[in-house]
Amino acid sequence: MAHLHDELTATSVRLAVDTRYGKVIGGRASNGAAVFLEIPYALPPVRFADAVPLPDDHKYPSGKEYLTESSYGFQPRNDGQASGTPFVDKVGYGKPTENPLFLNIISPPSFKPKSSAQAFPIKIYIHGGFLQFGSPHGVRGQDQFVSAELSEVRVNIGYRLSAFGFLASDEPRLDGNYGFKDQWLALEWVKKNISVFGGNPQDITVVGLSAGAHSVHQILHHVSRLPEAADSPFQSAILMSNAIVMVPKTPAELRPQFEALCYALDLDPKSPNILKTLQDPSLVPASKICELIETDALGTEYGTFRGCVDNISWMASSPDLMTWQRSGAFATNLTKKGVKSIVIGDLTEEWYLYSIAHPIPTPADIIVNLERYYPVEIVERMMRMYRTLGEDAGEGECTRLFGEILSDWQVHLPVRVLARDLHRAGFPVLKYEIAWTPEQLRPEGGYVTHGGDSYLWHLRIPDLEADQVRVAKDWLKKVNTEIMDLEHSSRSVQEVLKLGEDKDITWSTDDLWNEKMRLVKILQGETE
Repeated sequence: MAHLHDELTATSVRLAVDTRYGKVIGGRASNGAAVFLEIPYALPPVRFADAVPLPDDHKYPSGKEYLTESSYGFQPRNDGQASGTPFVDKVGYGKPTENPLFLNIISPPSFKPKSSAQAFPIKIYIHGGFLQFGSPHGVRGQDQFVSAELSEVRVNIGYRLSAFGFLASDEPRLDGNYGFKDQWLALEWVKKNISVFGGNPQDITVVGLSAGAHSVHQILHHVSRLPEAADSPFQSAILMSNAIVMVPKTPAELRPQFEALCYALDLDPKSPNILKTLQDPSLVPASKICELIETDALGTEYGTFRGCVDNISWMASSPDLMTWQRSGAFATNLTKKGVKSIVIGDLTEEWYLYSIAHPIPTPADIIVNLERYYPVEIVERMMRMYRTLGEDAGEGECTRLFGEILSDWQVHLPVRVLARDLHRAGFPVLKYEIAWTPEQLRPEGGYVTHGGDSYLWHLRIPDLEADQVRVAKDWLKKVNTEIMDLEHSSRSVQEVLKLGEDKDITWSTDDLWNEKMRLVKILQGETE
């Protein structure tokens, strides 16, 4: 797959944009789209601390060309879902860094610097990867083709991952959620600065795939509890194959994970200097943290780092976010803050890619790997909702069941619960289902599975056949049309905009609604 990096270095075309922080120099992709790679949106962060936005007097380096994929966030490499994908196509060229706080900006071919007449719609993309993996340089998410087709400014943001983005504890105090707060700073930067790249700051949609969609849901909750005088930095959201379905753990509940990391590093978590030690790259190299996570040296159940209820600057505990969402206050406040619509959906065979996320050779491995994501008591309830495997069950059976459970609780149930809660509150929500993806790009087994729709949403023309390009364009335009009609819609929450196996796009009934929503009864505060 050709990277934007390659396209930009293959041509001498350059263009300069004057920002409040100085001039930035970009290039043109092969289709004429204007591209700027790795523009900083915050100061280089301190490890395990909140990032700081660029001060008003900050200056970008004079004469610097923003044309290369030079870095990506430090991350472990035990990403089962990326099986068969070259690492460089997932993270781009360059080297790992603890400062992935940058944006890739793509403007349509018609963009001309200093032209005040241009105000293109903006879509900001948050990449997926379980919050542990990935990069804004991932080839599937490079947007020069969709930017040209839809005349949109596309922004792809980087944020801290894994332990670097989400380590939390109450003793010592680590607030966590650093990756989500990175994303928030990126959204604020775009709102304030995107007009010089041809974007309309009053027409911003934030988009996320998988962990990116989970991030968008986190951001929506943050927006819904902003102070009275503050407005949302975006107007719409698209959540692709993920959402939140239960209250995250607290820093106190995450303290054992923090301690496990310390012990794996041969450090005393009770030491009065433990934070200073952990934050010093010369004493604890980032590569060592990644290595310990990759090898499960922390323990399998502690190898995945997630968000938390911090009660400080990101997520409040009272009322908890799911009670807040069910009450309707979530949707009401989103409207007050300027959010106009939300799109959310899934694919028909999400289970496959989730089944290969982690090695699951035995039935016992199902439970311990679910505990990466959910509290022990919830996992116990989950397991009672599914078929029981014998102790002698083969790896194929174990892998399949794990994929079904994890995809239900990461995707199928959360997207329906969110759609239900928004619909009940009268908030404009569009629910979709994808039952077809390009055949030649499907994984072994030919499944229409998690992430396979990214080729459509990002219009990856080099990877698609001519008739598939037509389907992708039709899908993108139909979704945009339906979003504009949402305020006049009276559809049931069980109706979905479906891209069918026959490649037709129609309104249909959600056939999985009852099967997936039966699971909700094991959650606190839920009833049948």
